[in-house]
Amino acid sequence: MVDLPYESLLGVSYGLLAGTASAVLFGLIAAGVGLARDRSVPAATGLLAAPIAAAIVVFGGVHGSGPVLAQAIRLAFVGVIAGVLGVFATSQGAQIATALPQDRTFPIVRGQALSADAIDAVDAMGQVTIRPTGAIREFDGYPPLSPALRTALENGAWRFPADLQLAELEDRLERRLRTDHGLATVRVAIDGRGRATIAAAPPSKGVATTLDDGFRAVTVTGLLPTGLEPGDRVLISGDETTVEGTALAIDDETQDATDHEFVAPAADTQRAAIGTDGGDRRLTVAVETAAADALLESTRHRIAVQPSDDATHNHALEAATILDDAGQPITVRETALAELDPATTIGVRTAGDWHWQHSADDPVPQGADRAFVAGSPRSDCEERPSRSQSNSQPQRQSTSQSQPQPQPKVTR
Repeated sequence: MVDLPYESLLGVSYGLLAGTASAVLFGLIAAGVGLARDRSVPAATGLLAAPIAAAIVVFGGVHGSGPVLAQAIRLAFVGVIAGVLGVFATSQGAQIATALPQDRTFPIVRGQALSADAIDAVDAMGQVTIRPTGAIREFDGYPPLSPALRTALENGAWRFPADLQLAELEDRLERRLRTDHGLATVRVAIDGRGRATIAAAPPSKGVATTLDDGFRAVTVTGLLPTGLEPGDRVLISGDETTVEGTALAIDDETQDATDHEFVAPAADTQRAAIGTDGGDRRLTVAVETAAADALLESTRHRIAVQPSDDATHNHALEAATILDDAGQPITVRETALAELDPATTIGVRTAGDWHWQHSADDPVPQGADRAFVAGSPRSDCEERPSRSQSNSQPQRQSTSQSQPQPQPKVTR
């Protein structure tokens, strides 16, 4: 005899297990067809989940054993439960496909732009003028703005494309102000009418920003050479030591603040006219930390400028160019380096390094393999035609001497 309640309970259990999987499958099919083909799948299609669930139970071997009538009752309940779940899942999938937007393109979210009043003021190039409104604000913790910088910001006007959003206009104006005025920090707020509220901090150009690690800035007072400029290398002799440093700033209180008519300096004084006028004044230099205390403890300072690295490299080319333009070309001749006269020797090269003779009393270094000398033309020199051969004045030449070579060559 068949126990109907027991077989019904087994059929419902098997129907929930197998029917849920088949119902989810039909729900996904209904949603996919609705989205892809823009067509609605009938809910009755979900009844096909019943035979699929029954097949899962039969071929899965979970239907159990017993009389045929008992197994038929179980499969009947499996089909009913699976069919109900399939119809429900199919209808829900069709509703989901209908609710979702058919157009997959996402709308562009635009920010706030300029109002119509500001758009009316657009010029022929499609740009609008942004002007500040109100006083220029300051940031807490920063020094106040200088009067000149504050006036420049308050009277400023900047042109930008009118089709930009306000956020983009604010960002571009901040970059413009930071670039034009070197501001340490700046914040801009622009309203719909194109009026800007600006908060700015002055540029941070203090001495501390130019120092490297391991260096200190020290201010000394002494007689400065004429032509000294920030960036020059100097030697500062104190009471007991000599310190090498780099000039950072020069006190210009002794400079005449009035304007003078510009007069072109002579050729022999043009180099000295560059930089400061010299005199007894204060100089701020960057020195190593260990040498800073020695300078501060000294009562007197003697300041001397060191030659730059470029001077040695450019000396030969400058001398050759000047002599050639003056009609005195440089020639090369074969001679013994032992014949070099310190009075006429300009420079010699030893071990690949050039040594320039700045005084006639300086001895000529030994082991030179190349030399520049000055003297009158000789018969054994091969002169190169000059661009100013018409010059009737006697020529003076700078002669480069080298070790014996097969053929003399002409160089500038």
